[in-house]
This record gives sequence, C-alpha cells and structure tokens, in this order.
Amino acid sequence: MKTTAANLTPYLDKTFHCNALDLLLRLPSQSIDSVITDPMYGVAVKPSRSNTYDWGVDPFGGDPNKWWAYHQPIYEQCRRVLRPGGKLAWAMGSNFYNYFATWFGGYRVWSFTRWYVKGIKAFGHIWLVQTQEGTPIPFPDADSLLIFPPREAWRGGHPCPKRPEEMEFMVEHLTEPDQIILDCFAGIGTTLQAAQKLRRRFIGCDLSQKYCRLAKWSLDYRK
Repeated sequence: MKTTAANLTPYLDKTFHCNALDLLLRLPSQSIDSVITDPMYGVAVKPSRSNTYDWGVDPFGGDPNKWWAYHQPIYEQCRRVLRPGGKLAWAMGSNFYNYFATWFGGYRVWSFTRWYVKGIKAFGHIWLVQTQEGTPIPFPDADSLLIFPPREAWRGGHPCPKRPEEMEFMVEHLTEPDQIILDCFAGIGTTLQAAQKLRRRFIGCDLSQKYCRLAKWSLDYRK
C-alpha cells in the first residue's frame, strides 16, 4: 500500500513526548519527505549550560563511539521512513567531522555565518545533508549569512535552541509546500514552527515533556 498523508493522520502536525526511536519505529516506511533534526552533539567533555537539558546532561562526554552507538539506530530509522529521494539534515558538532564519512556515507556539510546584533559569532554547529540513498545535497544558491538578535534575548528554555531564521532556511530549501517533515529531536519546536509558517506538514517528538509543552504552546500561538 502506498503511504499517504492520510495514513499518518494520527501523527501529523503534532509533537509527542517520547524517545526518538520509539516514534520512528511506529512510522511507516517511505512515508516522510524530509527529516530535519538536531540530535545531541555529544562533543562536550564537561557538563555546561549548553549541553544540559531539563532531563539531564548530554551523556556522551565527547566520546564518538558512545555517540554513534546511541544515534546509529535512530539514523537508520530516519532513512527507513524517508521516501526515495527524501532529504535528511542533521545538525552536528564539528568535533566529530572526521567520523562523518564512516557513519553517514555520502553527504555535504552546510554551514552558516551567524551574525548577532552585538557582533560576529562563529557558527557552533554544521548541518550534514544527504538524500535517503546517501547522495550529497549541495548547498543552495543562496546567501549563508543569518542575522540574529543578541543571543541571550532568544535563548529561552532550551540550552541549544535553533533560531527561526535558520530553520526556515532549511525547510525552504529542502522541502516543498504540503510535504511532511519529521523532527525527532524537536526541542522547543523551532523546526515545527518553520514548517507551519511555510505550509509544510510536520511530526515532532522530544524526550523532554517541558520542551514538548513549549513547542505545542508556540505552535498553537502562531496558528
């Protein structure tokens, strides 16, 4: 049976409080147009504000083997649920860059210059981007400069939030209107907000009940 949006009705335009793998295992194969998500970077050795979530500290301590052991099943399920030619984008910590070819096969790295009102800020993460089949996706013919308000003005309730401007860029250049986007590490829902604004369907989940509540509030507020 061909998977359609109707088959995904219980999940569409919602965010769930659950583990990423648990949600992925419930979704039909080849049912999602794009996975755009921000898994835990895992590159920080010591606990800090930027790697401490409301449920605890990022558990990988800079160890790439531990990071991949946790994320590999999730990555494989992300590819399973993608349609042929579907697009996958994962926000990644640059410290693990040397492992990308082994872990992911073919890919391109998308990066941005993030300019804050108070001055320039080197980008703290990059995006690994590929098709469901592992074909690299080149960076769009578009400017890669993103201008944000001061960092502390938008940090909100999450240690590592993604700005709407960045997620709107990713959604606009990786998907078309009415396509289905999955964010299985949705946090406070910036990817889902971008999808809603740009007329895409979406499915989100996060391990944190608090972040899920914030995401739902933001999505309801913007309707």
